[in-house]
Amino acid sequence: MQELADRVWANPRFREAAARIQRSWISRELGSTPSDSPGNPEDAARIMQAAAVLACSATPEHRRLAYRAATAAYELVGTDILPLEQALRVVLGRLGNFPAFQTRADVDRALADMPPLLVAEELALSDDRRVMLRDKPFFLTAFQYDLWDRLGKGRRVAVAAPTSAGKSFVLQNHLVRLYDGDTDRTVVYLVPTRALIAQVSQDLASIFSQDPKGRPEILTVPTEPDVALSKRSICVMTQERMQLMLGAHPDFSADVVIADEAHSIADGSRGVLLQWVVDDLLRRRPDAQLLFASPGIRNLEVFGRTFGLDDIERMPSSEPTVAQNFLSVRIVSARGGLVSVHSVEPGGHETQVSEIVIGHTLASRKEMLVHVSAALGKGAANIVYANGAAEAEDVALQLSELLKEREATPDREALAQLAAESVHGSYVLAECVRHGIAFHYSTIPTQVRQAIEKAVSDGVVDFLVCTSTLLQGVNLPARNVFMCKPEKGRTHPLEATDFWNLAGRAGRLRREFQGNIFLIDYEAWKVKPLDQPRDSVIVPAIETGVTDRRTDLVATITRDGPQLRDDPDVETIFVRLFDDLERGDLSKTMDRFHTAGIDPVATGEIATALIGAATEITLPAHVLRRSPSISPHKQQDLYRVLERMAAGDRAKARALIPAHPRESGAYDSYAAVLKLCNMHLVGLPETDRRHRFQALMATFWMSGEPLPRIIERQIIRGGAEAKSRKIIRDVLDAIEKIVRFEAVRLLSCYCGVLLQLFEDIGMPDLATSVPPISLYLEVGASDRTMISLIAVGLSRASAAILNDAAVDKNMDVAAAKNWLKTRPLEVYGLSPLLLEEANRIAREC
Repeated sequence: MQELADRVWANPRFREAAARIQRSWISRELGSTPSDSPGNPEDAARIMQAAAVLACSATPEHRRLAYRAATAAYELVGTDILPLEQALRVVLGRLGNFPAFQTRADVDRALADMPPLLVAEELALSDDRRVMLRDKPFFLTAFQYDLWDRLGKGRRVAVAAPTSAGKSFVLQNHLVRLYDGDTDRTVVYLVPTRALIAQVSQDLASIFSQDPKGRPEILTVPTEPDVALSKRSICVMTQERMQLMLGAHPDFSADVVIADEAHSIADGSRGVLLQWVVDDLLRRRPDAQLLFASPGIRNLEVFGRTFGLDDIERMPSSEPTVAQNFLSVRIVSARGGLVSVHSVEPGGHETQVSEIVIGHTLASRKEMLVHVSAALGKGAANIVYANGAAEAEDVALQLSELLKEREATPDREALAQLAAESVHGSYVLAECVRHGIAFHYSTIPTQVRQAIEKAVSDGVVDFLVCTSTLLQGVNLPARNVFMCKPEKGRTHPLEATDFWNLAGRAGRLRREFQGNIFLIDYEAWKVKPLDQPRDSVIVPAIETGVTDRRTDLVATITRDGPQLRDDPDVETIFVRLFDDLERGDLSKTMDRFHTAGIDPVATGEIATALIGAATEITLPAHVLRRSPSISPHKQQDLYRVLERMAAGDRAKARALIPAHPRESGAYDSYAAVLKLCNMHLVGLPETDRRHRFQALMATFWMSGEPLPRIIERQIIRGGAEAKSRKIIRDVLDAIEKIVRFEAVRLLSCYCGVLLQLFEDIGMPDLATSVPPISLYLEVGASDRTMISLIAVGLSRASAAILNDAAVDKNMDVAAAKNWLKTRPLEVYGLSPLLLEEANRIAREC
């Protein structure tokens, strides 16, 4: 069969026919008349026969063309004359892509009409890919089955696979399998963003709700030290939250550790922390099963080397479950709105497939994005990539104006109401979603982002304007993806890895066979990602810091030379290596650096600097570890300042304790603390006043203040000339960057150092009065009941409303679950989508 496949591949007539029918398929997608013959049954039959042979090949290029040609022939020619649905099922079965049967109903039911020999062939093939999930048979792709099999055998695995490969489906059902008995076990599921915490935890809750017997507790928020841990739990957390969890529970360990989007180990201070958390989990449980999952990594061996393990099996996969077409949109006449669309083949060859009159001026980049996507994305689910939150709103507004004749359906109206209730009445999202348009960026509150994602999946919204947030693992594919000179951050062209990650969103398994990526004005792009590899080589952030920033690192450790005011990337490496020194693990870490090819002279210089620093730093390692992105020297400086302020006096020491967020003097307390932190941890001058705004926002947030009220205050403060759209974005940005990042970082360090001071000066009883500020800032609540409601899965908006209604403000998680199950939730004034969320959580409790 391989020899026959090679002969088919070498046949120029087949290649020409396959290219011709693909061009015709794309022309039909664009709503234009194909320049080639649209195909006839005889051509389709020959293409299907050739595809059935190529599907048996071991060569990836053969298999990709088999899929593309067969699906195009089926969709273009139809099934009126020939049973192409049966032929396509044969091709898909030989490719091992059994989930794709469900894309079209006639393909899914075609088995009953197929010849006996082909039925027997499929049954034999599918039997090797059949698994039982909750007493139901499921058929997996070859990649999915291989992953399922290895995980079931307890192997440690590093996976690199396209977005559409279906690894999340396997992974989540593997967790169901793990809890299918009475065995106690704990799973840690590490994700890079809060958006993914929400998505993964909700997906798991939905899966386990189908079979509630033995269901584990799903934790998304670190629990306080006095809270007993469940013996059967799944902790879905970012590395920051997991680090808090490990600090609060010294005896906590995990049987299984999953690092989703594991390539983020290369991302600065957060990458260092991710590696550190996994190392800590392995220190506590050396035999834990590990899974590292990423979209496109060439050097999967990096994980074994980084963690000093030789048993991590590598599973690369480049075979997607849907085909993707790259279409270059050239501006022929900007004034007349004339464009030509070219299919870009592997290797860069382009073929024009259509010329289309858009009917609008296409002079600016924004005009191109708006009008091209509106014209070519009709009747399909579309993702439009924007360079930043402000542009995402602009593009969505213009799209909604173009489509203003659309009706506001009940589902769209419910989403608009949620946006107004959760953010602000003037939030522009509310107007956009009424016309089926939405935007998506990182600072949008979680419950609104989830509702947007569900609306896109359900077809309520068909145009989603997104930023780079969508690159961070959120599973939200669409039929079409539109890009025009894409950037990540300010003025930085989208890197090849991110481009291919975003392109992987085009095409939805079980919904369509092919997806389209429209590259608008591609000739003018600064970087041509199609010319670059689809996978990338990653280097852990700690190794990058030790090599590329060695001078800065040594200067930070020794305090010699010019001092950087605030450098979390370098300071996190310092804390990590200093912790290794204190644990006696530094030589092991340095050996791993040497294995990675790092010069021993460089590591020797760093080790010498660390040993010198140890003579000046008296704070215990566990205190320094609580603030991993702040230099040990700075933490020691803060300790000395607090020691002088306490002066051994109990009243003065007590005055250093931050107030509870609901106390009347909370703002003044936080302002004073943050001023100290900014001076001694960040290096700001005493005259700097930013601590006042930090304290104000932190107080509002921790006290459970509704976001619309916080925003309204800022709008009033801005006066008549204030632009509400910008103020709303600024407040959302402040909540994420100032409150949930910078304030968490500084106040966590302050409290950790303060607790150690109380221990050292013989006043350990004062420690019980120090509130868990980091937790309050992370979740946006300080009442135990509201925190527990968030912990069981409710959004902050829902939790705030229900917390106000509850008499008991001190419920733990178990009591909160019982309260949810027994209360008439419809009487508390929740909007339709928030009520739907609350009822779903109550059912799952």
